[in-house]
This record gives sequence, structure tokens and C-alpha cells, in this order.
Amino acid sequence: MSKIVILTPPAHGHINPTLPVAQELVQRGQQVVYYNTEEFRPAIERTGALFREYPTELLSSEQIRQALQGGNMINIPVLLLRATEKLLPFLLPALERELPDLLFFDSIAVWGKMAATLLNVRSASSLATLVFDERSLQITPRKLWLLLRQSIPNAPALIRAGLRLRRQYGPGSFPFGQPLFPMRGELNLVFSTRSLQPDLPLFDDTFRFVGPSINEQARADTETLELPQCANSHGKPLIYISLGTIHHAQSLFYKKCFEMFADFPARFILAAGTATDLVELAPIPTNFEVYTTVPQLQLLRQADLFITHGGINSVHEGLYYGVPLLVIPQQFEQMMNGYCAAKRGAALVIDDQVLWGRVDMATLGQALESMLTDARYAQAAGSMQKELQATGGYKQAADELQAYIRQPAFPPSLDR
Repeated sequence: MSKIVILTPPAHGHINPTLPVAQELVQRGQQVVYYNTEEFRPAIERTGALFREYPTELLSSEQIRQALQGGNMINIPVLLLRATEKLLPFLLPALERELPDLLFFDSIAVWGKMAATLLNVRSASSLATLVFDERSLQITPRKLWLLLRQSIPNAPALIRAGLRLRRQYGPGSFPFGQPLFPMRGELNLVFSTRSLQPDLPLFDDTFRFVGPSINEQARADTETLELPQCANSHGKPLIYISLGTIHHAQSLFYKKCFEMFADFPARFILAAGTATDLVELAPIPTNFEVYTTVPQLQLLRQADLFITHGGINSVHEGLYYGVPLLVIPQQFEQMMNGYCAAKRGAALVIDDQVLWGRVDMATLGQALESMLTDARYAQAAGSMQKELQATGGYKQAADELQAYIRQPAFPPSLDR
């Protein structure tokens, strides 16, 4: 039996793909130890993994959510490096006691990569997001201005945090002179497909595209709302709206949706999120059902259209069930995810919020009607469904990790 330690940030989008992998490894007889915050203990323990707690004051999901308010993703590297400074003194002695055969860390978990390097432990990286470079970003003047506006104020803090880590742990412990993310291991598991991910020089023979990691059983108890059977009433389409777990506090947008679609012949189900006061949304049109959270995978099995923020988990899950995506991104990465799905014909992207700070509701209304009446979107989503469901997913990920552990020798630089 091997011992695998998993290190991820306290964020649903980065944890969810690893849960089915952890459960599969445990069922195969591996010992899995999973470090995260107390908030995610129930979901992690349901996989059968042993839960270990990060000190919440060092990094929390709320800190990540606050850092992303306003859509500025450049806040995240600064937050992660500062968290790494605090987490490593806690993790290094803990991992020395664990004696893992493999560290499986998320590609933005800087502390995971550094711990593997400092402890000379085999490492594998979990890429829960797509990866983009300058070419694939298709930089326009507007996009360039947005990126510079977000990046420049954060650059000094980012550099200082990186220098502090290098001074404390040595120059080989922290990468400089190359892109910070994704943090890579000797094995890198991409929870997507080649057809969605832009082709980059980064991808060498250490990368495995295993496809979406989706297992309803691994998430069943995290989404406990019992919805009525969502069969389309009187032939009306079912439209699901969710802006994810970070950007969901959008009461004004939801009210505008009520106004725009109150008389539209469809059944709308809105997951408004835990930070939204449902009482403030009243009055709610009769063709809308509003919940704090919903069992997303169950609902996507029956939806005709998914209005989504474009987080990569939501993109994968919508397409995995053959649902066309109307993407309203709240930050740059989500916009790029939407473009990748749109390139396959399965999505339409309204990027007003990212580029201009607002969503034109008339444009949204036209887009919704177009996607429901143009059969090509559903056909493209159906094609993506077949492709994604044919991937190995979490089972292939477990295969890859086990095969890597069985390899007889480390690369020379990592010999223990």
C-alpha cells in the first residue's frame, strides 16, 4: 500500500476534481491523506481519505473569494505566495512525519511544489484549470489594458514574496525567470481534453490529459437539496443559472434576469449562492425557482441551457451532460474558458462584464433565444458530451498516479 498526500487550496474549483480521484485510490487500497481547511472536511472524509487540517488563519476560501472580488485574478498569486510563507513551516514537519510516497498537489498550490522539492518526494500536479499563454490569450488592446491595470499594482508584492521564499528556502526551491503557474510535478494530470485546451509548448511527455473528473457519488452529500423532477413542463425548456461559488453575490443581475425573462416560455432554476439573501430577490416570477444551492450534476442531466460564469468545472460539467453554455464570465480566466467552448460551437460568450464592467441584458436575451432556437449549439454540446464521457477521467488519473508510484527510480535530482 502506498501513501499519497494531496495538497489543494481551499477552493471548490480546485478540490472537486480531486475528490473522485481520492475516492478511487482509497477503494483500490491506497492510503490517501488530504490536507485542506475544516470547511471541506465532510467532502474529503466521504472519499475515505484521512483529513488533515490547514490552520484556517493561514488560508481560507473566504480569503480567496475576497481576493477575486472585482474579477482581478492577479490578487491570487500574491495571496498564494503569502500563504505559502505561512504554510510551509507547518507543512514541512508534518509531511516529514507522514513519509508519503507521493505528493499530489494542485498546480496553484505553491506550498505543495516547494514541499516536494525541499523534501525530495515524488510529485504529481493536478491541473484543474486550462492553461493559456500570450498567443492563446489573443491579446487585444482592451485585454492588454485590463491585464496591465490588474498586474502592475500587484507586481512589487509578488516579487517581494517570491524573494522572501528564495531567501528562506534556497534559490532552487522557488522558480524565478519562468511563469509561476502552473506549478508542475514529474507527472502532470490535466482534467480536460486536448480539444478544449489550447496547444502550448509547455505540454511535454509528463502531461496526461485524463478528461473531467466527474463522479456524482463523490459529491452527493455536498448538495443535499431535493429538487422536484425537472422534466420540462408542457414542452418548455429548462434553463439553469449559476455563477459559481465565488462570484455568485449578484442580486442586481438576478433581478434583471427576472425582469428580462418573467414572461419567457421556459422554466428557470437559479442557484443564487450562499452570499445572496433570497428574501431581497422578491418578487420572483412564477417561471423562476430560486435556491441557495442545487445538486448541479443532477440538474445538468435535465437542463436545456446552462447560463454560467464559465468556471472550468462548470464548463466541463455542462458539456459532460451535453448542455449548451451561455457564458457570462466574471473574470479573465472564465472568459478564456468560454472562448474555448465557443470554438467548439457548444457555447456563446457575453464578455461584457470582464471587458466593460456590465452585462447588456438585451444582448443576453437575444443570445438565449438564439441558443434555444439554433440546433447547432445543442448538436455541438452533444458532440462534446460524447468526447468527454469517453475520457478516462478520475479512473485514468488514479491509474496514472499508481503507475508513477510503481516506477523504480526517481529522476537523479530527486533521489532521496
